[in-house]
Amino acid sequence: MLTLKQRLLSALRAAASLHRLSLSTTAAATPPVGFLAEEYLVSSCGLKAAQARKVSKYLSHLRSPVKPDAVRAFLAGIGLAEADVAAAVASYPLLLSAKVDTTLIPRIGQLREIGLSPPQISRLIAVTPEVLFSPVKISRLAFYLSFLGSFDRVHSALNRSSYLLRSDLETVVRPNIAFLHQCGLTDDDIGKHFLMKSRMLLTQPQHLKEIAARAEELGVPRNSVMFKNVMPAIYSLNAGRLNAKLSFLKKVVGCSEAELGNLMRKMPTVVTRSESKIGRILEFLKVEVGLEPSYVLQRPAILGYSIEKRLMPRHCVLRILKAKGFLSKEIDFYTAVCPAEERGQMATEL
Repeated sequence: MLTLKQRLLSALRAAASLHRLSLSTTAAATPPVGFLAEEYLVSSCGLKAAQARKVSKYLSHLRSPVKPDAVRAFLAGIGLAEADVAAAVASYPLLLSAKVDTTLIPRIGQLREIGLSPPQISRLIAVTPEVLFSPVKISRLAFYLSFLGSFDRVHSALNRSSYLLRSDLETVVRPNIAFLHQCGLTDDDIGKHFLMKSRMLLTQPQHLKEIAARAEELGVPRNSVMFKNVMPAIYSLNAGRLNAKLSFLKKVVGCSEAELGNLMRKMPTVVTRSESKIGRILEFLKVEVGLEPSYVLQRPAILGYSIEKRLMPRHCVLRILKAKGFLSKEIDFYTAVCPAEERGQMATEL
């Protein structure tokens, strides 16, 4: 009695045979007179001319459209739309030189074995077609499906970084997860902050530990609530750029090292803001609103708002209300800028 895997492979091979028969009939009727990869990519795969020029060099070994046609027919047969095929070929042109019987059919079978549906396989190939050439990457994919809990989350992570399936699980990913567990983070924390929002989980373990040590130097201990937010912010900057940003903040806000650490705990993403934006906000608060930098030191979230879209409009409303005598008492500017529901949401996210 045939197993499910054997039946699946048999069905895939039967479909591929039908595609080859159709292609061979067409080829016999109109034998190829030459193969121009760039032209083929545009006319048959739907790539733009600029894309075709860029990737055609990877197909210079092809002498006829027989193999690319077979690949395209196979991918169409398993449900890939033309736009998905075009996206896959643009990112990994060697896909068109794959062998249907010995490469594509076995890989599709393995993807089905780890629980992916045909529509999910189509979405996967569109963003990371190289998975069809590597059983190792399929095993890594199975790990992330379990770790992140759903295909949609894995697909989102792959959209952010194609390196997801390239990092070694045993020497990089698992040691990093173990270290972050020691720091008090849950799998959900790790997935959300270290994989979905950044690719910190894929960095070398020693580098991850250095970033954690830097966070502690800034006054954010490993088991604190803010640790998972500070780490990605530090990771986004190299050491020199981070030190320059911290020095700038100390200067313009006028704070000590300890106060800077307090600011970082309250709003770690402040280091990702440009110096010019921070400078403009501080100047606006001082000149227009009459607030000193020390005010911002206690309420750093205010640095995340736009002058034009939030700070200036709220300031104008307060000024009008005050001039007309509608305010029975002075309203704190930060309270007006950041309503209670937003402050509650920010606290939850942090």
